[in-house]
Amino acid sequence: MKDLQLLQTTSSGLKGNRGRYNLDSPPPAAHISYKQEMVGQQFGWVKIISPEKRWSKSWNRCYVLTKCRGCGSIQWQDLGNLRRGQSKGCQSCSRPRKIPLWLDRRLTAAKQRCENPHDREYPNYGARGIKFEFPSVTAAGLYLVEMFGLPPRSMELDRIDTNGNYTKGNLRFVPRVVNQANRRNTVLSEFHQEYWPYCREVVTKKLSQGMTRSEIIQDAEKAVSEKRRNWHIISARLDFMTYEMPESITVLPYREN
Repeated sequence: MKDLQLLQTTSSGLKGNRGRYNLDSPPPAAHISYKQEMVGQQFGWVKIISPEKRWSKSWNRCYVLTKCRGCGSIQWQDLGNLRRGQSKGCQSCSRPRKIPLWLDRRLTAAKQRCENPHDREYPNYGARGIKFEFPSVTAAGLYLVEMFGLPPRSMELDRIDTNGNYTKGNLRFVPRVVNQANRRNTVLSEFHQEYWPYCREVVTKKLSQGMTRSEIIQDAEKAVSEKRRNWHIISARLDFMTYEMPESITVLPYREN
């Protein structure tokens, strides 16, 4: 039980007493028994994670510790209600969904990127001022389904303006290849070695760091004069490079704010 105390408990599963029982304050018990073989049994959205059974004074209620497979919350549940199917364990996850689970999860992730400073993608979204402007994840999902219908799961959610918010008019469903091309670090529309002194990966990295094509060429010339790593290859590329690049090739240096 010591390890379980590190987990979050959100509700007791007892109607009208949400949040009453937790790992530090379990349901009162006149008798406690242990049944190891019930650990891992699943009922609806939850599975039993502890062998402990807490019996009420009248022995008509038995509570067990469960974990929701959907949201991960730890709850004390009435074992009788679970077995009879009167409870699916987690009220939040067992509710009928208005939007598909996969769409709910993608929109939840988008909301987290914009609003949760602890999310690893927050620096690229919320910290840059990008907002999730819908009142809820469900509201965003209903808007998208109404506007575009329900697309195949393989389609991805994309912001038309990559610097814009998650808001009406700036969202669409696109194939993954289009979504990848619309990222703000996609700074080169097409790559041909004859126009560059470095390989594609290095060119893209330097453009993403804010360097222009002229600055990249100057950096390559400096690399040759300082005899940096692979300077012989860089020198050869400079010698045979075509300096006039077609206007059809888009080059967008990005500078971090």
